[in-house]
Amino acid sequence: MSTSLIRPRLLLALALLGVGAGLSVAAWNGPSDAMLVPRVVLSIWCLVAVLIAVTELVKGAPTVALSFSPLPLLMMAVLAAALAMKHIGFLLPSLPLVALTLWLFRVRRPLPLMLATTLIAGGLWFLFHHVLLIRLPSLLTSGVV
Repeated sequence: MSTSLIRPRLLLALALLGVGAGLSVAAWNGPSDAMLVPRVVLSIWCLVAVLIAVTELVKGAPTVALSFSPLPLLMMAVLAAALAMKHIGFLLPSLPLVALTLWLFRVRRPLPLMLATTLIAGGLWFLFHHVLLIRLPSLLTSGVV
């Protein structure tokens, strides 16, 4: 049986152990009277993290084929759109973001993709800007649009 350290539960247990150990160092160096409960909770936290890590190491890793998840791509696109909205407004960054989201939802034909992108992004802008009166970042026209 082949074992690998790239397993989500093992990585989560090691991350929890690292965070718990770091917080424990801060808790054990603090005042003694007020830190009793946090010290006990952090000790239990570290113990559970060690138990999860040990059981994952003993259990071994199942062999699984790697697959592509579109979630990191979508997360990066949302971050890029959010950063771009400050400089070029709401509508321009939201168009490629909506198009990418529809593409990931398997809307692949060009005409429905373009129509849905325009209607969703434009509809959101119209809804927030004119109906709900929530002013979104505007284009580079100093708020004319």
